[in-house]
Amino acid sequence: MKKICFTLLAAGLLACSGDDGGTPPNPNLEVVVGTWELSELRISPAQDIDQDGNTTTNVLDELACVEGTLTVRSDNTWSFGGTDVVITTITGGLFKFFCAEEARNAGGNWDLQGNTLRLADGSGNITLFAIDATAVTLTNSIGEVLPGLQAEVYAKP
Repeated sequence: MKKICFTLLAAGLLACSGDDGGTPPNPNLEVVVGTWELSELRISPAQDIDQDGNTTTNVLDELACVEGTLTVRSDNTWSFGGTDVVITTITGGLFKFFCAEEARNAGGNWDLQGNTLRLADGSGNITLFAIDATAVTLTNSIGEVLPGLQAEVYAKP
């Protein structure tokens, strides 16, 4: 009986240490906080948005009025301000692209889960952004074909 008690006591002492084993801070925390500019709105298939004879998969290449700024703050709040693109179907795989008449503003709270930035708005809608710390980009992969978007990408200026 003494052997068992001593073994349990020793195991208990080894389990306790000065290091509480807490979770280390997410290395992406320093990357995500700051101001991000919309750098790409990907579409599929490629389109000649401004009718110049060149097709693109990035709406921003041909429609300069589309813009957006995402601000991620250290107090776990975020805000967005910008002008959205409006896409309507014409016919035969063609689409009309134009800028929204009014700017859009949004905000809410954010958190990190590994390499994913989660933005929650006031209605509880969550948007996920993959963090690329090397390229310093945030990518929301939507995965839709026109008239939907493939992805939106933000970069630090």
